[in-house]
Amino acid sequence: MRKMKVAFKNEVTLDDNRRMRLEYVITENHRSITGKPYFGIQIIKYIDDDLEIEEIKGISFSREKVEKMIKILYQQVVTPISMVEIVDTLITLEAV
Repeated sequence: MRKMKVAFKNEVTLDDNRRMRLEYVITENHRSITGKPYFGIQIIKYIDDDLEIEEIKGISFSREKVEKMIKILYQQVVTPISMVEIVDTLITLEAV
């Protein structure tokens, strides 16, 4: 079973006056063998009629760790295109 919850939303005005909306979503999946939940992050970007989505499914078994990470992404207005690299850096540096 998969659950998704929007944790944060950002709206930014771009240089060309278009509006970009970002949604930061915590995903929850369950291991089929143990049923233990694991958490991930999805970022959805909307500009006009365009939609861009990036997701990392298995970041941690700790919801708290993923919530701290998604808050950093939200505060820094991270977009889908750079999410994977930034999450990798946060994990490597043990920043959360």
